[in-house]
Amino acid sequence: MKRIQTLSCVIVACAGLAQAQTARDPGLRGGPPGAGGTVSGLGANELALFNSAKVSFEELEATCEGCNELPEGTPQDPFLIVKTNSAGLGARLNADSCFVCHSQPASGGSGGFLVPNPQDPLSRQRTPENPSFDLIPHRKGATNRVPSFITRFGPIREARFIRNADGTPDGGVHNLYTIVGRTDDPSIPGCTASVLPQPDFETELKRNNVAFRIPLQTFGLGLIDTIQDREIVARHDATDAIRRTLGIQGVPNRSPNDGTIARFGWKAQNKSIQLFAGEAYNVEMGITNDLMPQAREENPLCNGPRKPLPNDLVRSDSQDFLTVRMLPDWFQFQVFMRFLDGPKPAPFSASAQRGRQLFGTGASSPGIGCFACHTPTMRTAEVTRFQEALGNKDVNLYSDLLLHHMGARLADRITQGVAQGDMFRTTPLWGIGQRRFFIHDGRTDDLLEAINAHFYDPNSMSTAATDAAVDAELRAYPPSEANAVITRFRALPETDKQAILDFLRSL
Repeated sequence: MKRIQTLSCVIVACAGLAQAQTARDPGLRGGPPGAGGTVSGLGANELALFNSAKVSFEELEATCEGCNELPEGTPQDPFLIVKTNSAGLGARLNADSCFVCHSQPASGGSGGFLVPNPQDPLSRQRTPENPSFDLIPHRKGATNRVPSFITRFGPIREARFIRNADGTPDGGVHNLYTIVGRTDDPSIPGCTASVLPQPDFETELKRNNVAFRIPLQTFGLGLIDTIQDREIVARHDATDAIRRTLGIQGVPNRSPNDGTIARFGWKAQNKSIQLFAGEAYNVEMGITNDLMPQAREENPLCNGPRKPLPNDLVRSDSQDFLTVRMLPDWFQFQVFMRFLDGPKPAPFSASAQRGRQLFGTGASSPGIGCFACHTPTMRTAEVTRFQEALGNKDVNLYSDLLLHHMGARLADRITQGVAQGDMFRTTPLWGIGQRRFFIHDGRTDDLLEAINAHFYDPNSMSTAATDAAVDAELRAYPPSEANAVITRFRALPETDKQAILDFLRSL
């Protein structure tokens, strides 16, 4: 009996050793956020603009002028906000504040978890969770049904329909929620579920007709906005030799008007942070503004007489004129993004240092080639309007800001500009150490799983599509441009895989 017990202990010990040697995502790193502050070099005026813009970013929107419970611009703790302190929320929405989708690990980040019932005392508060699961859909008495793809501890998701009912391409955002049932706006008594129904997401899911996007972080976007096109092209050209070896191409998504490189959004579909800000206000919160003056939902029963349309415009009221409050909220959002600094990495452990070399830092130290898409550093324009803050600075973004074919496993079947259904912009990796979810649709919170999802070979892998027509559509896409790099990654010893994961979680 003693010998059997000893042998069992040896087997268990060996199994534990093997498990310990298997690479695993270390998860969200602890410590300070390393993000959410301003770029260095701001003057007093710029800092005042940023601080005002941060308050606007964190405001909770009401649906009509005069419905807000606090004066606009009244600061509140955004993690525990309960009173509306702005106005203009549209009849259809995904969110009722910028902050609810950009809170991880600080204001301006990616999607995180919030307390769903902050008005209750601490003894009754639930564990922080996905704000799109309960907090947003039921705020102020709203009676929304929560779609099945929104889960309590899952990612915040935006839903797009791939095709219209007649088979033509759609690709647009279909808002998850409406203001039906809210008790804080007495001007819309006729706004009922029969007048303003939610989209039938469950039917569209069964038709394989829904694609998801999750919120990206806004840290450092002003720095990225200041990178010149010639810098993007030069960094791309410098990797030509290794990209040819690895089968990596990379193309820009250019503005159809001026031909310059667009660089924001999952498919680099937004040209500038200003365009992104105006679109986000209208698409995500239904707030009409200078850039997007038409409401996404114009039913007068749900846009009462107390809501000006357009709503969030440059202000000329006597009390606002020639003050920071003269600027509309959507514009202050782009000010906030412009002056947000990029995420700062944590100190590298010995394993993370090893991972950095394996990841690759340039042509002289290519590692396994990850850097060929995830360009470690670019530099901003030599001279810019905010010279001390944004001019001639290194931007450690880990992205080439270009589009790549990623294969059928990651394809969303939506075309935006030259970005085809399987193409995505290289996601900047700075700040990835404190992101909760990965891939454009948030399908995983495991960094190792996200890396492996970059591989797709149509000759050896199923598309996982249950519909024959969708399967045929997916199989028409080429292999993933990341295949060679992922093959190299998979061939590494487990300790080297772990080193790369440790490096990434340090960013």
